[in-house]
Amino acid sequence: MRLRRLSSVPALPLRSLRPALIAGGMLALVAGWPLSQAAHAAPAVDEAGAKALAELLKKELPRWYPPSSETVEGVGFEWQGEPTVKPAGDHYDVALPRLSVEGAEGGLIDVGTILLSVTPKDDSQFGLAVTLPSAIKVQDLDENDEYVDVAIISIGKQSFTSTWSGTLETLLTVDAAYNDIAVSAADGKGKLSVASMTMVQDLKPEASTGGASLWSGPSAFAFSGLSLLDDKNKELMKLGSATAEAAYVRVDLTKVSALQKLSKQTAAMGVAPNKTELLSNLQGIFGSVTAAIRLSNLSFVKPEDGTSVTLGQFAFHSGLTDLDQPQSTVSMGIEARDFAMTPSPAPAAFTPRAFEIKLSAAKLPNSALWKAFTEYAKTIEAQEAPPPKKGAKAPPPPPSPEVIMLQTMAAMGEAGTELRIDALNLDTPATAGTATGALKVATPAAFGVTGGATVLLRGIDAAVKAMQPAPGTKPDKETQDLLAGLAMVQALGQAGKDDSGAEIRTYKIDVTEAGQLLLNGADMTALLAGGSEPAPAPAPKKK
Repeated sequence: MRLRRLSSVPALPLRSLRPALIAGGMLALVAGWPLSQAAHAAPAVDEAGAKALAELLKKELPRWYPPSSETVEGVGFEWQGEPTVKPAGDHYDVALPRLSVEGAEGGLIDVGTILLSVTPKDDSQFGLAVTLPSAIKVQDLDENDEYVDVAIISIGKQSFTSTWSGTLETLLTVDAAYNDIAVSAADGKGKLSVASMTMVQDLKPEASTGGASLWSGPSAFAFSGLSLLDDKNKELMKLGSATAEAAYVRVDLTKVSALQKLSKQTAAMGVAPNKTELLSNLQGIFGSVTAAIRLSNLSFVKPEDGTSVTLGQFAFHSGLTDLDQPQSTVSMGIEARDFAMTPSPAPAAFTPRAFEIKLSAAKLPNSALWKAFTEYAKTIEAQEAPPPKKGAKAPPPPPSPEVIMLQTMAAMGEAGTELRIDALNLDTPATAGTATGALKVATPAAFGVTGGATVLLRGIDAAVKAMQPAPGTKPDKETQDLLAGLAMVQALGQAGKDDSGAEIRTYKIDVTEAGQLLLNGADMTALLAGGSEPAPAPAPKKK
């Protein structure tokens, strides 16, 4: 499978995995092999089956992994020789032809021979184990336009086992582990190393309705002990660990398979998928998907000037939930702590130690949004379509983007859609702040939304007091500018104390239906508009 083919497909259960690039495609080939004719019982492993699989691989490998072409951009695959397949008890031992992969910019990866173990199972499922060569050459063109080694990819201990559904053309389970991975410069100057890398996935079937094949389960990818050395073999970057996790709920693998087929078909023709058809396949493809990426103990050094950055923890998470229900929720969040930079771009007292933000859009009307996406796709396709032939009747024009937007906002207003700040926390040695709030879509409102947020700042007063220059001295420009900014923040906030008696400043922000922006009850509309008249107060309602 050429990597670029899935660029238009959302993050869905694993079809192929980077360290085992061809696993997904090999399994797809197996799905078309006579074994799949048995819908329930696993067929016997014999010489006839081995011959059929070898012939299928010989025929289909160049189609699934084609060579470089002037008409199709991207990665090109070159297979040297023929595959060999031998029955071995309950499975087939497969040695693929020697493989090299050419990049779009001319680089070449001399992969070598990949070994497979294919085990037929019941219900058109197959067990697959993949073994990559322990050393893979990375080459590039020299001044004589000849390929020379520029790096070596080495893999220590490795294991990749999985279960493939021939019917659904999808990996249902994955259990993979790779240790002591390294990408070393051929001249010994520079190295990227990873101590360990693991991949897991475990999808389980749920009750299916209307011909859908619904599956749910977790998927995860992780690595640890990453180190990057420069051409002087000095460490530029170090990362303790990184994890990418996802949880899928009610994924329709029938639609996933159809989407992947559409992607392959259009890529083979060198065209983009039809937007309307793509959206049709995406609608109802899953109920919920949540994902998270976590990093720990990251450090980076810039050798030119010695600038260093360290970050103890970083996390990003996102979610799409209840897409198969009348209303859905979209969420995202970022968390970071233990950040340090030398030299610091800001005064140490105001350098963030911890940061957290969580945002969401709730009560989204799914039917109305899918309708809007589809109509907008039709609008784009109509703009890109060639003019009708002379004498032919032109098709009716699709709605304009403005009309689509108005219809969507009206539907969101009826649904009570909310844009929420679920959490916003910032902590520095001198100050700390929090914020929460929500805006509700309201079609009659001047700004289209109403609502607000509350911001609490702690430590501002103490920080301003501590930064005051000693009597008879004048602060430097940086301190003077910072004091001026803090003084404005102080003036806009409402002074008070929290439960512990610490001083706080409160900023209550409201957006009214009439288009006013209030800060602690004061109308700030004119200030934000550069001195223009504030928005008029709403007319009293008739009794």
